[in-house]
Amino acid sequence: MPRTAAFAAGLVLIAGAGAAQTPASNTLPPPGLLPVKQVMKHIVNPAAELYWKAGGEVDTAEGQTKRAPTADDDARWSAAVDAAAQLQEAGNLLAMPGRARDNDKWVAFAHDLNVAGAQAIKAAEARDPKATDDAGSALYNACFECHARYIPRPANSLYKHYNEPDSDFKPPK
Repeated sequence: MPRTAAFAAGLVLIAGAGAAQTPASNTLPPPGLLPVKQVMKHIVNPAAELYWKAGGEVDTAEGQTKRAPTADDDARWSAAVDAAAQLQEAGNLLAMPGRARDNDKWVAFAHDLNVAGAQAIKAAEARDPKATDDAGSALYNACFECHARYIPRPANSLYKHYNEPDSDFKPPK
């Protein structure tokens, strides 16, 4: 019986030590991890732009141009799948301790990006132009909602900040 009690006490100590070392979400990322601005610049933005080139349409003076790849354009569909996978994983990267600005809305917005990325993968794998366009809209909405809350805008900006009366959030300077 004493060995069983000692073993159980050891497990409790190990479990407690692991829990005590879990970093808070408001700490800086560990050395070697990119800050949020670099994740956005080098991962999210290029992947989003590439994905959006695979769907929707562009209105010009000459009329409407569809952007979706043709059914047999393997390279463009493959690039859209790759971009969507990067965006899905970017949701996880942005929610990591040290990157998350808070554990509430920031993490929810990161989750929205993750879900939209998964939707985008399915659409591009199916080579479905309508679903690809819908997934592109979901990606845009995930980005816009987060940016509307966390990126300071000038007072005369077309992209207004959320000014929630119940929020004590102060955007970074």
